[in-house]
Amino acid sequence: MLKERTHIHYFDYLRVVAAICVVFMHIAAEPLLMPVNIQWHLLNACTSFAFTAVPLFFMMSGYLLLSNSKTRDISILLKKRIPRLLIPFIGWNIIAILWLTYHYDGFSMNALLDRLIASLNSPSMAHFWYMYTIIAIYMISPLIYGAIQSLSKKGHIYVLILIAIVSLRTILKTILPESIAQLTNIDFINKLEFFGGHVCTFVLGYYLGSCKRKIPNWILILGSVITLGIIISGTYYLTVKSGQYNQAFQNHSSGFEVVLAAFIFLLFKQNFNKSKNWLKTIITPLVSLSLAVYMMHNILYSMLYAIEIKPQSFIDVVLVTLLVLIICMVVLKTVATIKPICYLATGMSFKAACNSCNWIYTYRWIKGCFTKKTDNNSNEKNNIYINKE
Repeated sequence: MLKERTHIHYFDYLRVVAAICVVFMHIAAEPLLMPVNIQWHLLNACTSFAFTAVPLFFMMSGYLLLSNSKTRDISILLKKRIPRLLIPFIGWNIIAILWLTYHYDGFSMNALLDRLIASLNSPSMAHFWYMYTIIAIYMISPLIYGAIQSLSKKGHIYVLILIAIVSLRTILKTILPESIAQLTNIDFINKLEFFGGHVCTFVLGYYLGSCKRKIPNWILILGSVITLGIIISGTYYLTVKSGQYNQAFQNHSSGFEVVLAAFIFLLFKQNFNKSKNWLKTIITPLVSLSLAVYMMHNILYSMLYAIEIKPQSFIDVVLVTLLVLIICMVVLKTVATIKPICYLATGMSFKAACNSCNWIYTYRWIKGCFTKKTDNNSNEKNNIYINKE
């Protein structure tokens, strides 16, 4: 029988950060198209950090799958792992298509069918690209697992070098003048960026999570600050130079964002791998629903945008981000409380939702708090009585 994995506490915190970041960066996208001013600089700084969300999600998935012997079991992949991604994705994709058809086409049946067919080839909404990619990577995960686990020490070093080459090429292509940057366009290196370069990030997550050597925090913090500073200033420079918002430095498939995400991953691994019960209770619902929040948030924001909720400033973006997160959590906790549609919406079993995120979980937690308080009061009274005796 396969041994269950010990819970990875720092992944809980990383998931919360990544979930908030991915909502923020999508809501900040349009305000960043406006002229450069103080609001733009604040949004640019926060968005430059927020773009680590995608590589962090890939890194966590990479470690979880490539360090788990269950990954080589094709039946687990086909019966559990793929359906847990594919079924809720199909559900949210249909909701997105229904909304888009209603909003843009007046709910024409022909337009609805066209959008459904088109979604087989390309995402119906921009953020769904992640689902297509992660599902495809899951499909080949047994092959990647077998390859990684069979490597010698030199083989692992070789893989890390290949990953470094992919990101280094993106970095050089971003910072070098266009005439020189063309020299980095080497075809066999281009072909290493299969799955948009995200397989490299996926595999890198395995190595970061498996790393036994502790790196001094000051090095990780300094590396994070320097890398983030390069992304912020580089985005500003290219935007001013081109006259329009330029995201070359914010490429989340390789380059600076992957380097920044790696620093953040290791910082959390070394400093947040312990559970604090009060904090765990608060963040567990968002951790459990992070994938569903990812799938729902852009659909919801499109609806809010349609009723003229259009953020213009940094404060607007922060407030709308909070609004979207709150509505997503309320809706998802509610659907996760309805047994027939819990799995369809979240990819979680109803039992798992009751133990981690839905309203039944919240009710039990509140009830437990009152019960504990009552027990403490009873103990205090008993102690007083015993002391008097």
